Amino acid sequence: MSKTCTAAFTAFALLAGASTAQAASSPGGKDKPTPPSISVQRASLQPLAAITERIGGLRILITQVNFPGVPDRSACRFVIRVVNEGRETVAAHTLLHTYDAAQAELNTWMVPTGTLAPGQSAERLYSCKTAQYLLLDRQNMSGWPGRCTINGEERAPCPLSLSVEANLNLIAKD
Repeated sequence: MSKTCTAAFTAFALLAGASTAQAASSPGGKDKPTPPSISVQRASLQPLAAITERIGGLRILITQVNFPGVPDRSACRFVIRVVNEGRETVAAHTLLHTYDAAQAELNTWMVPTGTLAPGQSAERLYSCKTAQYLLLDRQNMSGWPGRCTINGEERAPCPLSLSVEANLNLIAKD
């Protein structure tokens, strides 16, 4: 089975399991509340204002899956899928931060896309702590929007626009 098929199957199994999971008691006799359901949020993120010739087409889909009644790291999976819907071959990475309901930082990941030709996609699966908010770090100049590779040429600042969809509340939408 190919790596992409395996990742897609894993994501599907996680989503199916999450939808049928029932709330259970956590160790210690206390019920762990199920996080509120958050509808899919969308944002269109643009490169730095100095870029006049922007390249579009990179879409990032972020899904957090929770399993109630299981300890935090075992109960949470973070599925990130990147799709190149543009006309250029691109490679980039971004820094993601997640926060809890009180907006205290929980997780930080450097997420690489790998090199994606037009029409290709990549998927990553991470363990996480249950979060409610997501931030794509736009201050880190070693990743997007500071740097990326377009058709094999490193570009700084990166002219790539991102379309983001997540089942977490997005902080600092553009």
